[in-house]
Amino acid sequence: MGVVLRIENVSKAFPGVQALDRVNLEIERAEIHAVVGENGAGKSTLMKILSGVYAKDQGSIYLESVPVQIDSPLSAQHLGISTIYQELNLANNLSIGQSIFMGRFPTKGWGFIDWKKLSTMCRELFETVQLDVSPDIKVGTLPVAKQQLVEIAKALSFNSKILIMDEPTSALNVQETENLFKITCALKARGVTLIYISHRLEEVFHLADRITVMRDGKVVGTVKSSETNHEKIVKMMTGKTFHDFFSQGQVISDSFKPEPVLEVRGLSQKRIIQDISFTLHKGEILGIAGLLGSGRTELVRTIFGADPSIAGEIFIEGKKVEIHDPLDAVRRGIALLPEDRKLHGLVLGMSLRDNISFVALKDLVRKGFIHRQTQIQLVREFVGKLNVRTTGPFQLVRNLSGGNQQKVVIAKWLAAKPKVLLLDDPTRGVDVGAKAEIYGIIRELARQGLGILFISSEIPEVLGVSDRIILIRNGKVVTELSKGEMNEERVMLLATGGSSQMVCEA
Repeated sequence: MGVVLRIENVSKAFPGVQALDRVNLEIERAEIHAVVGENGAGKSTLMKILSGVYAKDQGSIYLESVPVQIDSPLSAQHLGISTIYQELNLANNLSIGQSIFMGRFPTKGWGFIDWKKLSTMCRELFETVQLDVSPDIKVGTLPVAKQQLVEIAKALSFNSKILIMDEPTSALNVQETENLFKITCALKARGVTLIYISHRLEEVFHLADRITVMRDGKVVGTVKSSETNHEKIVKMMTGKTFHDFFSQGQVISDSFKPEPVLEVRGLSQKRIIQDISFTLHKGEILGIAGLLGSGRTELVRTIFGADPSIAGEIFIEGKKVEIHDPLDAVRRGIALLPEDRKLHGLVLGMSLRDNISFVALKDLVRKGFIHRQTQIQLVREFVGKLNVRTTGPFQLVRNLSGGNQQKVVIAKWLAAKPKVLLLDDPTRGVDVGAKAEIYGIIRELARQGLGILFISSEIPEVLGVSDRIILIRNGKVVTELSKGEMNEERVMLLATGGSSQMVCEA
């Protein structure tokens, strides 16, 4: 199809960091080109240069063989390059039509806005992205999946030739993800070039024509998706293989104890969970497999008391307990690492010291005051144990990487000395290297006798980490699989009820 975008020897440095080092990359017309790599590999910096957020220090960018200067987001849009960020960039208090065409409204006599023409223009865009809503409703009333479609429609309104998509499925369930895939394929068929960034290698292989791997600010290589596999890409990203991550991931057999630490019998709640029962043993990692929207998160939130149950019983170490709220759960020895660490797991504007010691404050009080020396010792102990990369106990949590933020949430709960640890997608949004560290932490906690309930959106991860799996679909347990019965194809078929994900046809 020919090269539409060529990047030659592009470099970018920040104080103390060489973010990009002589990057060379060619993107072909009407292809879906994935760019993958660990956090800090340079993906985001490169995309921000293409979208005009950052200026390159050196190098050249060619659009259809013509050298171009991209010195602002507006100039990128004028060149036909648009970006859909993970954090959506819409005006929630405006209507969809106003948000899409802000500053570019069609007008009629005397400069008045032509609302009828605006509505027609919106509906033409909506047909392309399969969005069946009125242009007059407020953006903020839409679910995230539809807001994302509005973002795509906005990008297309600039007649974009190149569309950069940054982690577009991170907040979508499986049906919404499949719908986004279909739209992405349709855009490709219309001649739009898509640069696709994702930590989820499974969807990269389903969707992308070619994959470029970055590491330490450099391009390691570009390969056709059909000519490689997950393991080769991971090795290009990290220098390690899946075997390195998961061969040690099996919990040592003598860590597993037959005594139940958590029993759930007939648990139900109003939204989706229906009559769920299972047993978790000391030292066991029990995987909860299922697609987004299956009820995985609702299950652990109900056990933790964050969502009310309407039926069922919970037992801790054989004793029935009443859990009406998270405080009851913490008192019974249950800890929850939530799906959204920034919203529910951390206070981003506060320090490591404060975040890690929150739950354990009662043990740090002396004569009515927090004993600061003991508090600092506690924080330093867990920073060391979990290898949190930080400048010190007083660093703000918001300034840590995603993987280190996740370690802080784990440290906070370990300081409370739980018996049961509920992990809801603990490696979500962190790079492959940080994932490996988190797997190691989970294994060690199991060896120490904790019962761990492990949820992940990535089936290979559930298979690699868990001793046993229970599979949930539509709020119910479909089946239980032992280690010898677990494989990716079987789990996916059970999770989807026999459906499979689509891919773009060549």
